[in-house]
Amino acid sequence: MKKGFTLIELLAVLALLGVIILVSVPSIISTNKKSQENDYNQYIANIQGAAEVYIETHEEKYEHLKTTYGATASVSIDNLINGGYIKGSIKNPKTNKALSEEAGSVTITNQNGTLKYNYAP
Repeated sequence: MKKGFTLIELLAVLALLGVIILVSVPSIISTNKKSQENDYNQYIANIQGAAEVYIETHEEKYEHLKTTYGATASVSIDNLINGGYIKGSIKNPKTNKALSEEAGSVTITNQNGTLKYNYAP
């Protein structure tokens, strides 16, 4: 009697592997997309945080922003990089470009006494 697997057994194993792959690949892709989205949100939060520190250290220039409801101001990415508030070498997870290569600014708005920061690349 010969030892080994029959053709039916081999086909059953291949079919089982195919089902496992069909179930797992969409889950892996979904996890990867969520991770990229989280990376991008962290990227935006870092830029907005740098703008917040910039505004705090330049109080005299942005005093009106804190006292006037509805007031807006803008801080360019170049100002944040040149002032050392953020590194220009960090990369945008969506475009894979360095921050220094992207033209953008952070708009700050006084909404009912609270400053809101919005980054627009």
